[in-house]
Amino acid sequence: MVWQHVRLTLLAGVVAVAATPAARAGDCSNPCAPAAPALCTVTVKEWVPEQYTATRTSYRTDWREEAFTAYRAECTPEVRSRTFTVCRSVSEVQEVVRRVCVTVPVVEDRTVMQAHWTCKPVTCMVRRSVDRGHWECREVPCEPSCRDRMKKWFSRKKDCCDCCEPCCPPPMKTVRVWVPCKVWEETPVTHMQRVCEHVPTVVKVTTCRHEWREEKAQVTVCRLVPEMRTENYTVMVKRLVPYQATRRVAVCVPVTENVVCTRMVCRMVQKQVPVQPCVETCCTPCAPKCHHRSAGLSLRHHGCGCE
Repeated sequence: MVWQHVRLTLLAGVVAVAATPAARAGDCSNPCAPAAPALCTVTVKEWVPEQYTATRTSYRTDWREEAFTAYRAECTPEVRSRTFTVCRSVSEVQEVVRRVCVTVPVVEDRTVMQAHWTCKPVTCMVRRSVDRGHWECREVPCEPSCRDRMKKWFSRKKDCCDCCEPCCPPPMKTVRVWVPCKVWEETPVTHMQRVCEHVPTVVKVTTCRHEWREEKAQVTVCRLVPEMRTENYTVMVKRLVPYQATRRVAVCVPVTENVVCTRMVCRMVQKQVPVQPCVETCCTPCAPKCHHRSAGLSLRHHGCGCE
């Protein structure tokens, strides 16, 4: 539909362009110019919008209250009875034979190693330091006596012996001096040493021997006697109790309404289209102008002899 409108518009434009040179040809001084273009009636298809009324159905959400049956849990006490078995302990005296381990003393001969301590002579080498020195006679200066010391302290004159260089030798005396000479010597020494010796000896040993014997004894034992008992107990039973309640629910409700719609309708329409008539004769001076202004339309089709 759109392309038909475009084609009709282009066709009308081409016809108008072709008619324009013919109209302007009247400006020429040639009196043989063509008359105004003629109009032609054309029937074309045209799409025209048309409005119409239609009915449509839509849905809207409505909230409604409805009643329903709900259940709530209730705990009620209930008395129940049960039967069970219990074991009661009963004491009784029984005579049993049991094995007893008895310890019996026994004398045995055993060989043991007894320790005997004895003293034995032992010779060993002893090393000692011995002084092998001797006495010598030596000349040593005598020490001043108390008289000489007092005389030295209380005398005003200096003695000749107090000078820097002694003028007389000191008195000497002969003394006996021991000159040491240390020597190591090894000497054999015999001493008594206590020695322990183990001697095998047979002795009497009292030991205990275990024997198993059987004997009768009175024992008290507990015997379990089964007994049936019945008791009542209370339990809480959970039950569902129905009740009526109300709730809001969403409901889709259909609604019918009238709406105005637009549609495109194809119709046959008559239009006036300008048409350029055929030119039989044309003057030579205006032929080039007509040729250039015809917008591609050849003058041969009009029967014109000018080229």
